[in-house]
Amino acid sequence: MTLQKNKLNEILKYALLNSPYYQALNISPSDDPVQLLSEFPVLDKQTVREKIDQLVTVKSLHGLQSVMSSGSTGPPSKVYFNKEEMAATRAVQLTWWSWAGYEYGNSILQTGVNLNRSREKRLKDLFFRTKYIEALKHNEQEILEELEGLRKTPKDHYVAYASSLYLFAKTALENGILDIKFKSVISLGEKLLPNFREAIEKAFHCKVYDTYGSSEGLMVASQCSHGSYHVMTPHVYLEIVDEKGNEVEPGEMGRVLLTGLDNFTTPLIRYEIGDLVIKSKNGKCDCGLDLPMIEEVLGRTTEFLKTPENKYITVQTVVRVLKFFPEVEQFTLIQKERNKFQLQYIASQELSEVSQRNVQQSFNTLFKEDLIFEFKLVEKLPRSKSGKFQLIINDVKE
Repeated sequence: MTLQKNKLNEILKYALLNSPYYQALNISPSDDPVQLLSEFPVLDKQTVREKIDQLVTVKSLHGLQSVMSSGSTGPPSKVYFNKEEMAATRAVQLTWWSWAGYEYGNSILQTGVNLNRSREKRLKDLFFRTKYIEALKHNEQEILEELEGLRKTPKDHYVAYASSLYLFAKTALENGILDIKFKSVISLGEKLLPNFREAIEKAFHCKVYDTYGSSEGLMVASQCSHGSYHVMTPHVYLEIVDEKGNEVEPGEMGRVLLTGLDNFTTPLIRYEIGDLVIKSKNGKCDCGLDLPMIEEVLGRTTEFLKTPENKYITVQTVVRVLKFFPEVEQFTLIQKERNKFQLQYIASQELSEVSQRNVQQSFNTLFKEDLIFEFKLVEKLPRSKSGKFQLIINDVKE
């Protein structure tokens, strides 16, 4: 924690001296970095998008690397790194992979949203023995071809969006392909649902390690061998706050504010990425890692719907109900009106009228409200611009 405080102190003072955006805030210096941090306002995505030229601490962007946010919670924003700062991000990623059993020389299957690999990324793929395939256009035939390729030329690790991992696992199980084994599977970029994890581990005979970060290069937490999400405190300062901005108690849910400790080119201080997590009650993990933990990543604040009586419907709530209806393989819940919801789902056939009534009754019993549901069997579910599945969509205009 001393290292974290020293790095926090350094990034805050550097931002106040070198970033026009932070200079304009007229924040008084303090020798206590935590106290100094509290003087900074929350930084939202719109501000980063509109004032990036004031946030950066350099006069020229020449030679810098840019990273685009996913755009899953709005229009994408761009953040800049120099080579050393980008290397720190990659080092954290490798550390997480090592927690999942990765060793240099292991081979990797990875899915992503852009097959137009830069020269640097092509070299990285070569160096790390990575086969990179597209995540957005999976159909059964393409997946079967990739699975057959894995039978002939196995890979040690599989790194992908949670939904890609699930589709591969589901296809393998449905087609009786049970001889593909990875040393580990690493999930990123999306909420890893319990049924996703179960199918992946069953299909590929290994543990799934979930990771949590933001596409702006803020590497927050990853699971260890015991399943705990450990926060990378040497590289990020995490605040979990309530609606008034106060730190929540252990076991409570709160908004995520992140301060990056490595990127001095684009300092992101108290950056709200739009996520909710539960603060851990546990102080130590049996794995031996001396890093704090978060209990659970709940997901985007946009992945919460409100009933007419202002009760929250979360992804976890929907999973809790639908686990009793195993015929629903994947879903998206869309709120059409304050009291009208549409469940789009993938299944081998339409839900029976009895099942539909039971689903609706389950929600009504849980929330003690008369909620109206309609059901729509689909072949494909909605995705965001970044290619991620949207598990919950709010079409209600407040």
